[in-house]
Amino acid sequence: MNHQPAPAARPARPATWLPDPLDDALLRYWDGYRWTFHTAARPTAPPAEAEEPRQQTPNPPARPDVAAALDRVRGALVGSMKEINLLPDHLQPEERVLALASALGDGLGVLACTDRRLLFLFVGILRKQFLHINWNEARAVRYDQSTKIFAVYTTKPTKRAVPALAVRVAHLEDARAVAHAAQTASAAPRLDVI
Repeated sequence: MNHQPAPAARPARPATWLPDPLDDALLRYWDGYRWTFHTAARPTAPPAEAEEPRQQTPNPPARPDVAAALDRVRGALVGSMKEINLLPDHLQPEERVLALASALGDGLGVLACTDRRLLFLFVGILRKQFLHINWNEARAVRYDQSTKIFAVYTTKPTKRAVPALAVRVAHLEDARAVAHAAQTASAAPRLDVI
């Protein structure tokens, strides 16, 4: 009997950007085996063949405060543009966005500091996550550089305290910008930014 090892399983479809199955306005990355959380705006016209490849910037948000905060982001927001474009739907009337950062909660989304609250928004294929803390509820904001966890507490932070909002922010400068905006927006001496 001739025993030959089975060939390695090949992906059913090669890795590529494909139309998002849930949103016609987006492309979603297929890694060869499954859909990922990485999305991009779907181009409306095919690119010219002779053009040099260039980095495509997504459509700027319609709100000037979101666009200004987006310009100040130092880290990459790749994969978070869908959430940034949806952010105005989650803002209260006259609420202004002061700072943004790419953050990881249930998926890669956006952490936004406004003049009224801190919020995290993630919209995935199967689930969504929306967390927010109003400044009158916040007692402390902490960023742990070793774990890259950005946490907001509604009680005094102790070893046993559980944060009301905790997400991973990979870029220290973005975490500092959000924390600084939080400290400025809250105008409350009880807010402890570490």
